[in-house]
Amino acid sequence: MNKNIIAAVAQKDIKNTFSSKKIWVPMIILPLFLCILLPAIFAYVGLNTELIGESSKDLEKPINAIIKNFPNEELRNTLSALPTLGYKSVYFFLNFMIIPFFLMTAIINSMVTSSNSFAGEKERNTLETLLFAPITVSELFFGKVIASFIPTIAITFAAFLLNAVIVNLITYRIFDEILFMNSTWLLLMFWVIPALVIFNIVLNVLVSARVKSFQEAQQFGGIMVLPVVGLIISQVSGLFFLSPLTLFLIGVGLLVANGILLKIITKFNQRNTLFESQIH
Repeated sequence: MNKNIIAAVAQKDIKNTFSSKKIWVPMIILPLFLCILLPAIFAYVGLNTELIGESSKDLEKPINAIIKNFPNEELRNTLSALPTLGYKSVYFFLNFMIIPFFLMTAIINSMVTSSNSFAGEKERNTLETLLFAPITVSELFFGKVIASFIPTIAITFAAFLLNAVIVNLITYRIFDEILFMNSTWLLLMFWVIPALVIFNIVLNVLVSARVKSFQEAQQFGGIMVLPVVGLIISQVSGLFFLSPLTLFLIGVGLLVANGILLKIITKFNQRNTLFESQIH
């Protein structure tokens, strides 16, 4: 495969992504709200507002039950030692509950960019030009995968850095430690999320090549959000814990799946099928 051609396709697609407000604006708003504003507001309110009365009693029992059954002994002891219910809630939320938010942001943003790959070309009536160009279908696929990966990862990492700075400015005086700089978060950001983004992008690019519109491609990609919703429910109920080992194994599974999907793309040579989907 020609690296220059792949780079040219990726550069063109990235330019198209950031030239359309309906694509890049939601990609910025979602992590801004889920990964930066929500954790910062929760941390500030939780650490500066003491719950009293019946609301405190209603929340204390389920939170203490989760802490008591927490599988990680060190973290269980840390949570138990915190003096107030507000401190415990904030520490638990920031360390565990916002992990699915970053996963959801990565999935949705990669879905938006990758769904716009072939489906966007069809809507703009530019796919036919690409198919007649001296470029293989594999080069076209890889270029589009890279074009979706770069902005998704860049936005996700930017959100993580901003979140870490803002939240730690709020919480350091209370917890006397730097949050998010541990094995769980490092594995999440540098191992699981890149593998998950590649998997979602490759899958959505393959789907985008088959459907006729950007909306159809997005509808299929939305299925990927469902496991994250289940993960949020599991985290809240204490049924599932994303330990470093669990995150490592998830990354390995995604890596294997990516290898299989990329092998499918390498063998994908159905230029006629893509052309037919453009004109019908």
